[in-house]
Amino acid sequence: MTRNQFQDTGKNPTADQAKWWESSEDHRFALEVLQLPQRRRILRFLAGGSKTKAEIEAEFSLSSTQAEYQLSMLEKALVVERAQSGFKATQTGMLYLERVDVK
Repeated sequence: MTRNQFQDTGKNPTADQAKWWESSEDHRFALEVLQLPQRRRILRFLAGGSKTKAEIEAEFSLSSTQAEYQLSMLEKALVVERAQSGFKATQTGMLYLERVDVK
């Protein structure tokens, strides 16, 4: 199963479009990724604006390898994406924070 719905359909989302999960397996995968509190904290951090990998490493005391792994998991879950200046929360990630991870 792909984690990127646009890969199979050939569609390219615009910057404003939310990327959604294709199947219940993809949805379950995203929720499993976001079960880890540190990943939710990283997502919240990125919801405040684009951050470089170095800023993420410093904020969460992560090695480069650890940061890359956590960010890649968040990318596969479609809640974080690479930006020109580093990483940022996607619209899907923002909706997750707003509707699911409500404090």
